[in-house]
Amino acid sequence: MCGLPVDAAREELLRLPGVGRKIADCVLLFGLGFDGAFPIDVWVRRALQQLYFPKRRVSARRIEKFAATRFGPHAGYAQQYLFHYMRTKKPLTLAR
Repeated sequence: MCGLPVDAAREELLRLPGVGRKIADCVLLFGLGFDGAFPIDVWVRRALQQLYFPKRRVSARRIEKFAATRFGPHAGYAQQYLFHYMRTKKPLTLAR
């Protein structure tokens, strides 16, 4: 699979029973070294929603397309930063 483009490798993984888009992208990024894979879990979706689409509802397909075009061939690195940001950010507090 390592000789395939990321989209073709993802399609091969999606053919396996029980494997969806997120799991396929996790395998591609963390197991097979495809830097362009961008797993979208609830934390990454929240980050993208808050940072890039505030006050708008966007579909999963739109978020996937946005991530692919916005972050390019090393999108997996961006995914890790977005995940870390959402997991560790401090809630906003109003200064008195």
